[in-house]
Amino acid sequence: MDLKTLGSVLSDFVHGVVILDGNGIIVWANDYVKGIFSEQEIIKKKFNDIFRVSVLDILKSTSINMTYTEHCYIVKGRRVYEKGLPMDMIFIESIQSFKNKDVKIHCLQSIINSIDDGIIMSDYEGKVVIYNKAMEKIEGVKAKDMLNKYIWDAYKYGIENESEHRKVFHSRKPIIKAYKAHVYNNNIPKYESYNTYPIIKEGEGVGVFSISKNETELKSLLSETVELKRKYIQKGLYRISEKSMTNGTTFTFSDVVGCSETTSNLIKEAQTIALLENNVLIVGDTGTGKEVFAQSIHNFGSKSEEQFIGINCAAIPENLLESILFGAVKGAYTGAIDRTGLFQEAGDGTLFLDELNSMPVSMQTKLLRVLQERKVRKVGDVNNIPINCRVICAINEDPLQLIKAGRLRQDLFYRIAGLILYIPPLRDRREDISELYKFFITKYNRLMNRNITALSEELKKVILSYDWPGNVRELEHTIENLMVRAKENQTELTLSDMPTYLSKVILSSNAIERKRPRTESLTETLRDIEKKLIIESLKNNNWNISKASKSLGIIRQSLIYRMKKLEIEKTDQYV
Repeated sequence: MDLKTLGSVLSDFVHGVVILDGNGIIVWANDYVKGIFSEQEIIKKKFNDIFRVSVLDILKSTSINMTYTEHCYIVKGRRVYEKGLPMDMIFIESIQSFKNKDVKIHCLQSIINSIDDGIIMSDYEGKVVIYNKAMEKIEGVKAKDMLNKYIWDAYKYGIENESEHRKVFHSRKPIIKAYKAHVYNNNIPKYESYNTYPIIKEGEGVGVFSISKNETELKSLLSETVELKRKYIQKGLYRISEKSMTNGTTFTFSDVVGCSETTSNLIKEAQTIALLENNVLIVGDTGTGKEVFAQSIHNFGSKSEEQFIGINCAAIPENLLESILFGAVKGAYTGAIDRTGLFQEAGDGTLFLDELNSMPVSMQTKLLRVLQERKVRKVGDVNNIPINCRVICAINEDPLQLIKAGRLRQDLFYRIAGLILYIPPLRDRREDISELYKFFITKYNRLMNRNITALSEELKKVILSYDWPGNVRELEHTIENLMVRAKENQTELTLSDMPTYLSKVILSSNAIERKRPRTESLTETLRDIEKKLIIESLKNNNWNISKASKSLGIIRQSLIYRMKKLEIEKTDQYV
């Protein structure tokens, strides 16, 4: 191959090409190099004299920089032998040329590290090769602790099959609009919404990358906004208006009234639960506001725009409950028509099953199968239909007692109780009573056009001392009845405004004097059940967290969160 042909071929890969004979004399140069030295002829001249750079230095180094007329160039070289005679190939690239792969890589790395979205990429082996600064900020992890590690080791998944990147690499199907916490810092989950894509070149898998957005700071700000709005509502500084939500809900966390530490902690725990996608069990006495929390959890989560569908299991006859939940086909039973079940109607949203403890055990068996398989079969049909909704259940009795009495299947309890939220009765958070009755006075002042501003000291003492077995619902009912009986120009509610039947219930209870001995609370009982369940699962799976989380029906990160909350560690006590 002659020099001109060889130089032309090399010019397809780099901008500047210079060919030297064994004595360092320039025997060929392409137009790019000639253009750099347009004012002088360079052919047949010594390279060192023209470029003022030693050929030997170039050949010894990976690359060196050369400056000419205020422009900087990257110079590389390689010695070859043609018929036994040495020949030097010198390659010259402008440091500003995007054709230079080093320049291109530098530019792309600068872009990746400058954008606000987090980027992580794993190669064909599953090793992390890109982890930008935004990702460091989102996840609170340093790039040096992630790069060159297998991604399932970097995120402590334990096994390759747990890694979404590997699933995408093998399936070649992207994951769109995912929402998950992959890391925990100081027991705080770092949530992010992200898309994951495979990289394919000429039919071969090259790697996988994810683009993530930081949701933790947004959720933290949203939590602060919710708390501020709650306080404004309670102080009457925020106008209460009818909501017009299109997702089937009425309540958000802003509607939870109460100033006690118990209520604040309850809201924080519910908000954490909202960010996970597991099934949830809400336990609380009648009237504590279980549906308020169920709707709030839905509206705080990543799928708040999807539908929320609630059903009271105690209000539906047993013979209709199955077809309402799962659907039916025409002719399945007398009068049956084609009907879509609530599991289907909920779509990607939330299905809320209130008073689950009222559901017949035979129906609980069918519900368990649906939750295990994530499929429903319409009554009278032979085909299974996949479901995507999140299920939130609520019960108003002690689950341990329900299981002992045979009214709640133990395996169903374990399936629905991946996450448990216990709402204490009003008697266990008496600090909230004052805020609640003030809130209800404000509400009914507006609805009844009244101007009540306070309670008499005597009435206040009764209100604050009563145990409120009907909880928030009973308190609201009482305030409403007091205000109905109050005169139009009255500004203070008194005992005389209380209806006779309420007086008999509240006053005869001797709430002021009565003291009840307390046994172990339901909160402690549920905590013990949850802790025992998790420890047993860990033991059965040799403390493999991935396997244990799968057997419990929850994600690995959720199990880690519960273990830290319940202070479960692998010690001699539990092994």
